[in-house]
Amino acid sequence: MKKTFYSIFVFLLLLSSYGFSKEITFSQKYVEELVKKEIKKQYGENIKVDSVSCFVYKPFKVDSKDVSVDLRVPPLSPDAYATININSNHILQKTYNAIAYIEWRVPVLVATKLITRGQIITKNDIKSTVKYIRFVPQNLAVSKHQVIGATALQNIGIGEPIRTSMISMVPVIRYGDIVRVIYDNGYIRITTKAKAMQNGYLGKFVRLQPLDNPKTFIVGKVIDKDTVLISPNSY
Repeated sequence: MKKTFYSIFVFLLLLSSYGFSKEITFSQKYVEELVKKEIKKQYGENIKVDSVSCFVYKPFKVDSKDVSVDLRVPPLSPDAYATININSNHILQKTYNAIAYIEWRVPVLVATKLITRGQIITKNDIKSTVKYIRFVPQNLAVSKHQVIGATALQNIGIGEPIRTSMISMVPVIRYGDIVRVIYDNGYIRITTKAKAMQNGYLGKFVRLQPLDNPKTFIVGKVIDKDTVLISPNSY
């Protein structure tokens, strides 16, 4: 009994020391699955992989524990970059590079029906949804406040993500409005009131006049319909 227990213990110890490894065939197909698995592990449903490009001249056998992957994904880039390293006692150290062509999961506003040029956009013309996009536009409309009441500058097809360049945006803050101003530098947070000296658009900068010091002017970023943020990170 003691001998059997000792044998099982030794087996588990050896198994753990080998990291539950197994011999695999290192090939282009294996690299593709390895990169997809690593992206899934780090990004979950936020990234969808279209394909992976990597050239392996001739498949060969290697222990899976000797294979590691380093992943680099620039924010909103259409490509992910992977370096696959092989450190084995049986073969010389090798490195392979792979490129994954990816799409990002992005919340967007889309047209629910054909919107024609010159049309005033209503709440029934748009909806919020999520799409996988490879080349993510920098000027996606992010809020219905930007779009409802705006005029379409071009035809917008059904299901097409709406960009700010497609519409004459609606100001969420208008000249003369009294708004809340938040100053936040990461250490100090101050809230005050100011008068808008121009129309303000969501995500854009607006010129303000502080109520407690009307002889000065400040500039901040519009973060909602009645709030402006002044922060080093907003510039």
